[in-house]
Amino acid sequence: MTKEELITTVEIVYAMWNKEVPHNPSTLYEAWGRILKDCPKDSILKAAEKLSLTETFLPTPGNLKATYMRTLPDTPPTAAQAWNEYCHIRDQVNSGTHTTNNIHPRLQATIKQVGLNLSTNDDRRHFTETYNTTQ
Repeated sequence: MTKEELITTVEIVYAMWNKEVPHNPSTLYEAWGRILKDCPKDSILKAAEKLSLTETFLPTPGNLKATYMRTLPDTPPTAAQAWNEYCHIRDQVNSGTHTTNNIHPRLQATIKQVGLNLSTNDDRRHFTETYNTTQ
């Protein structure tokens, strides 16, 4: 992202949340630029549009980048998304309707470690800890 694109992006994101850019924005642009330097402007703006539907407060550049990164094809799901997918797979296996589908390798490795019988909140915590430490 170029400097001009960064400035425009920051201003648009601030406008989406009805906020004013600070009077001396040089450090603001530098901070956002350090985090968003490798991200395309249009993708960050799409991420901002998506977040504007659910978020009340102005997102941080890290939130915007994380939202953008989740749209990339090889990005692993978040722990919450992996838990939901795990539950879906577990239920399909238990009902005999599971078919091989595109399961992210990180989730596959976690399933190998924890098995397919987790269902309680304590199990979810165990799954999340295992998932977050699995590469």
